[in-house]
Amino acid sequence: MMQNQPLRKLISMNLIWVSLIFSGCQTGVIISESNLSVSDHRKAIVAAIGEARVVSQNGRELSSYFHDLKFKYLEVTPTTKRRYYTKALILGARRPYDVAIEVHIEERDPDTNVFQDVGLDDDLGLVRAKAVREMLNQSRDHTHTIDGTNPF
Repeated sequence: MMQNQPLRKLISMNLIWVSLIFSGCQTGVIISESNLSVSDHRKAIVAAIGEARVVSQNGRELSSYFHDLKFKYLEVTPTTKRRYYTKALILGARRPYDVAIEVHIEERDPDTNVFQDVGLDDDLGLVRAKAVREMLNQSRDHTHTIDGTNPF
């Protein structure tokens, strides 16, 4: 019986390490190689996720207002237990850019009554990424062309 204890301890430690490694690999959804400008990306993202609650200083990271499972605006009340928000990141130093879409889940801690991030919802992230991709494609269809008769 004593000989199995070190083996059990080793197996349980390995399981903990493996679960930590895989839980740290949450990345959301990546839309690859979009040739639009950063401002066109921002416009497409705002059109897909709604008005941004938070925008980073360089304008490449946008977070939506809190929403529910159906992406409807969520008025946070004292009885709200779970809320979601979408975060979009424009990645890359120059074109083509990648866009990362993450839908974060926050749950209210009953002891402190404060919301805490509990992870990502990949299924909602796919839905949100599809909407952003559609807006990017629409932006691509409406690119600015040079007016040959009045170029300036």
